Amino acid sequence: MEIYLMCVSDLMEKVGEKEVYDLLPGFRRKAADSCKNIKDRERSLTAGALLVFCMKKRGVSLEETPCYNENGKMYFPQVDRFYINLSHGGDYAACVSDSKEVGIDVEGIRQYRENVARRIGLEKEMQSLSALKKEEEKNSAFTRLWTRKESAAKLSGEGIAKLFDAQAEGCIFTKTYMPFSDCYLSVSSREDDFPDEVILLSPESLVQ
Repeated sequence: MEIYLMCVSDLMEKVGEKEVYDLLPGFRRKAADSCKNIKDRERSLTAGALLVFCMKKRGVSLEETPCYNENGKMYFPQVDRFYINLSHGGDYAACVSDSKEVGIDVEGIRQYRENVARRIGLEKEMQSLSALKKEEEKNSAFTRLWTRKESAAKLSGEGIAKLFDAQAEGCIFTKTYMPFSDCYLSVSSREDDFPDEVILLSPESLVQ
């Protein structure tokens, strides 16, 4: 398993939106074109650049067209044991590549919302959140919890109810990283085998 992270604004500043767009295969250009505002477009472009990096590293042709399962998860049917998942949030985009199914989520620190936390959190997780008194601590813990739930949901693709069942049964393993002080990144797998660190890619490494 390899986990990659890129700062969106750094890539846009040092490489440029058009240059990144030109690097992408058609299906990722369409994803960027569908974005309704510039920030979402820049995040999509950066995630696409990470995907291209992983495809090139694995030797997958950029002419390969992915398929999508019933839950919208991307896969490459002609490439054996190449599983990949993308995420973007805040000023970051992330990608995980593995020989088995994986899910990833990255988020900038976001405001704590109790109604959302109760929808996604187990009782013990809610108790831990409620015990926190400082707003910044709650925001941080909420963001961490969100990325863990989202990455697990992207792994399973079965919705929050099935997710709770799988977590209770120990079928999903999740590791959370804090590569920067203002973001969390979580990766989920059905095997408890994660790298120690996230690989931070420079803009230059994506355009070589």
